[in-house]
Amino acid sequence: MLKKFALALALLPALPLGAAHAADLPAYPFIHVSGEGFVMLPPDIGEIDFDVSAFDADPAVAVGVVQARVEQIRALLVEQSGPPEGDSAAGLEVQDMRKEMRKSANPDAAATSDYDILSSVHIVVRDLTKWRPIMQALLEMKNIDHMSTTFGKSDRLKVEQELTAAAIKDALRRAEGMAAGFGKKVGPVTAISSSPLRNLTKAVGLMPSDYYNSERRAQAKTSEKDFLSVTVLRWTQNVDMIFRIK
Repeated sequence: MLKKFALALALLPALPLGAAHAADLPAYPFIHVSGEGFVMLPPDIGEIDFDVSAFDADPAVAVGVVQARVEQIRALLVEQSGPPEGDSAAGLEVQDMRKEMRKSANPDAAATSDYDILSSVHIVVRDLTKWRPIMQALLEMKNIDHMSTTFGKSDRLKVEQELTAAAIKDALRRAEGMAAGFGKKVGPVTAISSSPLRNLTKAVGLMPSDYYNSERRAQAKTSEKDFLSVTVLRWTQNVDMIFRIK
């Protein structure tokens, strides 16, 4: 049976090399190029996220600790930004309290019914001259865990559009330089993507062999967080484009 199957395969017409990828390639002469837009900007918005947590053998006591700490945070924001009309105006959002089972330091210990009482807090700082005093006070408070910060721009969409336009111009410049190198000109755009055209790049061998590994390494790379500093925004926008060759 195996011999008959092998003979049948041998009698099939030979497929051209790379036929599995042929559908991924444009059927016309083309240039495939990437472009990048890059900008460094000072942020005008800062956001702070953290948990307020407490534990006590009496859950009611832990609830009281969390409530008192949230009120202290609310008072801090009023002190720095003035009395707000509401939490949203102050940039303060407090989620309902929840309980989570405490993790035992001894993994072999019997399970207990002890719980931490937690409430997640989100703060938006719209005046970054207040960032350092607000953050300094938060760092000195007890019962605060899992803190993270981010910065942004209130006109983010406008900046993203400008970055995309810059990336497209960069890709066109590169394509024109490549075409001029062999006496041709760039034709119309036939494809554009804000992420790599991976099927195409793999098909013609343009994808670096360690592309995915390098992406993971870049995402895994971290540095010690300086919560008191306002971080300059480094925004990048990439485009992948395909141009016809005239």
